[in-house]
Amino acid sequence: MTSDTITTLLGLVGILVLVLAVTHWLVRRGGGWKALWRRLRRETALTVRAFTGPVRTELRYRRGLRLLVRLLRDPAVWADAERATALAASVRPGVRPYGVLAGPEWMAVFVAADGDALREPPEPWAADETDPRLWWIDRSDLTDDGAESAVPLLVCVGHHMGHAVLLDVRSGPPALSVYGPPRAARTARAVLQALAAQLDTRLPEGRVAIADGVHPRHPGLPAAATVGQPGIEVAVCADPLERPLPSGVRLLSLGVARGRTRLLEIGPEAMLTVHGAPAAARVDVLPLSRAVARTLPALPPYPDRPDEEGARPADVPATADPDLLADEPDLDAGAAPVAARPTGVSATRPAPEPEPAAAPVPAPAAAVGSDDDFAEPSTSGTAGVSAASPPAP
Repeated sequence: MTSDTITTLLGLVGILVLVLAVTHWLVRRGGGWKALWRRLRRETALTVRAFTGPVRTELRYRRGLRLLVRLLRDPAVWADAERATALAASVRPGVRPYGVLAGPEWMAVFVAADGDALREPPEPWAADETDPRLWWIDRSDLTDDGAESAVPLLVCVGHHMGHAVLLDVRSGPPALSVYGPPRAARTARAVLQALAAQLDTRLPEGRVAIADGVHPRHPGLPAAATVGQPGIEVAVCADPLERPLPSGVRLLSLGVARGRTRLLEIGPEAMLTVHGAPAAARVDVLPLSRAVARTLPALPPYPDRPDEEGARPADVPATADPDLLADEPDLDAGAAPVAARPTGVSATRPAPEPEPAAAPVPAPAAAVGSDDDFAEPSTSGTAGVSAASPPAP
């Protein structure tokens, strides 16, 4: 080996030692080698998540959509959820059910209770191991023993762990508020519209009033005038209400309503939290709009309705055309499966034509005849938020 070769090798070794020394010095300034490896693992995980995120979101959406469509189209699921709620209310005095996890084999009821009424329920009920406010029962054990209890008015707010999450609009506080940070305003509006569509389909015509601002293509009355209409049971408003709710009227609000209200908070990645409820009430709302749009014709009418002449039978839902609903956009794209009307007329059915006068005048066409009725606006602002304190459910 020549002297020139030895000199070259020594030079390369020196450069390598210098690089290692500088690298070690920089690593020590950054917290040491362990901190460096943790940072590298974190950055690698974030990079992988960024590239695989859209695929995972699409798979999550499709799984949730299939689940919700299968459950919501089954009348037995709704009937068993109502039966489970009534049975839970009859277990002992002081128990107040307000929601259900409805699955193919099991029902889990969200309960609130006073004093020791929340103690271990009797068989066939079983309290959840992680939260005693969640009572499980096998669907085969459901009976009609609690038939004398008030029938819950259930709406689906999403899904959790293979179950549809249903909330009782008639239980608890008189208002239900859907809200979230500004970046989730569009999702919150779509959730409110999906809830309004279910109520409008299930309740008799004229019992649901949708105020101005809920949907841009279906203007309604101001919030104060909406809740004051006679015969209204549920008012859906996008603006804060400046006066107390009339007796017997329930409110669905975009943004936090004044007074006592049940809070539904939209979080990151279209996850909804029912405040005050068990941890199981962390709900995936990503496929909710599309699932509601597909299943509106199959939703059962509210069973506590009077037998009115001309009322639609339980097996013939009077909703929008199923072909129209089948291709609705999903919630992630800003779907809005509800069409608001200025009065208590059904949002999913055309308004009845007025009686003709002496000189016949053509009646105006109904405002629910195109796919655009279900499209979400390209921009949406946040609703007015007022001071409120979250109640116990």
